[in-house]
Amino acid sequence: MSLRWLLVLGSDEAGGAPIPAAMEALAGLGQVQALTAPRRSPDDDGADRWFTNRLARLDSALARAALVEALQRIERGIGRAEDSAGVPIDIDLLACDPDGAGWQLDPHAAQKTEHRRPHVVALLEEAGITLP
Repeated sequence: MSLRWLLVLGSDEAGGAPIPAAMEALAGLGQVQALTAPRRSPDDDGADRWFTNRLARLDSALARAALVEALQRIERGIGRAEDSAGVPIDIDLLACDPDGAGWQLDPHAAQKTEHRRPHVVALLEEAGITLP
């Protein structure tokens, strides 16, 4: 059985260069579809930097825990390091649609209020997606 996952990809590298590599790596986990064009926006946590972000849908048989591990492997493979101030790639699990009845906010994303961040709101609006 395949689950539908909603992902936010982001990068602070010039032009979001690592995002296409992340999309390619995600294709190894299932069927991936970009839902928005890359969007450039300032960091909303007060840091003086800009991010390129994109919303994507992944259809995959992986359960949540396995998917989170796979996303972290992809991030590390592209150059993400916990001890670095830079963010070459960040892949956030935003929501899941387990049965085709509609998107359900991921508990971790809900705890971080990820769906309320300005760049995520803009991506969701562009894709025509409403989250609870």
